[in-house]
Amino acid sequence: NVLLALFCFRMNTAGDTLNSLLGNRREPTLREQIEEAATSGETCFSLSYEERIIGFVGCVGAGVFLNCFSVVRLTELLLGNPAPFAVCFTLGNLLSMGSMCFLVGPVRQCKNLFAPERASATVLYLVMMVCTLFTAFYPGLSHLQRVVLILSFLALQALALAWYALSYIPFARRFVSGMLFSYCCPGD
Repeated sequence: NVLLALFCFRMNTAGDTLNSLLGNRREPTLREQIEEAATSGETCFSLSYEERIIGFVGCVGAGVFLNCFSVVRLTELLLGNPAPFAVCFTLGNLLSMGSMCFLVGPVRQCKNLFAPERASATVLYLVMMVCTLFTAFYPGLSHLQRVVLILSFLALQALALAWYALSYIPFARRFVSGMLFSYCCPGD
């Protein structure tokens, strides 16, 4: 059995070497990419593939749950108690955003977030989260001011998130910018 396993390993290695020499490289699967990221030292913790998927799904699930629960809390915002809504919504967003750390590791996730094509959207998204929380807890605002500001910050968060997501689709930002420009300036 040991000799058979060693022979199969050598044949696979020889086949991979021959394929790479001939230029027939196969693309690694998502599982292989995740395992490579886990073993390359890019993460501060070592989790198996299954544990990473469970962590990712758990964080996304908790984030979606908190965001849905914040919709229930929207009535409290409108009635003058913005803190529960702001905290639920912001924690849900942070959990959803942090879930990618389980798949690609925290270092690579930070590099992705602050890559040149995504940095402005990331910074705007994070600043709007802080502004939402600050506005919810700042005592010097009237009820109407607080509601208008929080809803404005939420709209800006949604736009920043959409702009961030569009950065992963080739030419999507250019297309959306062109559409918005042609809509806003039809004569030009």
